[in-house]
Amino acid sequence: MAMNSVLMAQWREIRQLTYDYLDNLQADQLGLKMPFSESQPIGYQFWCMVGAHESYLRNLEAGSWQGFASSLDGFDKVTPQIIKEQMQAADASMAKLLNMIDLDESLENGQKGYEIVFQMIKHEMHHHGQLINLLYCHHLPIPKSWADEWALAYE
Repeated sequence: MAMNSVLMAQWREIRQLTYDYLDNLQADQLGLKMPFSESQPIGYQFWCMVGAHESYLRNLEAGSWQGFASSLDGFDKVTPQIIKEQMQAADASMAKLLNMIDLDESLENGQKGYEIVFQMIKHEMHHHGQLINLLYCHHLPIPKSWADEWALAYE
């Protein structure tokens, strides 16, 4: 179960970066997009991160993919605070789950549990890249942690 604690520590570091970005956002900025029609807004990036995290956790619990769903769909108006609260709830569920299962065990679908957690980490980092593009496009403040982690600056 040592792998569980290592992966949870890695997840917490990555998720803290996500929280730092959210803490710099205003609700009206969730609608900002890149200047091309296929662009998804900032809010979509977080909707997808929340939904993927929750969906991956259901996959770990059930042993097979249960479909994608985001708890953010249950809100009439989503704000950065609501996003953060949903992420924190998923983080708490993940911490409990990783204390109960062995990620080295094969799931019902033959996949190892740690592979699901790696997918979750890769997915979050993908959206970090999207958020960096949106940050630069709209000249949003760069969180210190992002400046340090991803060597971001306005120059």
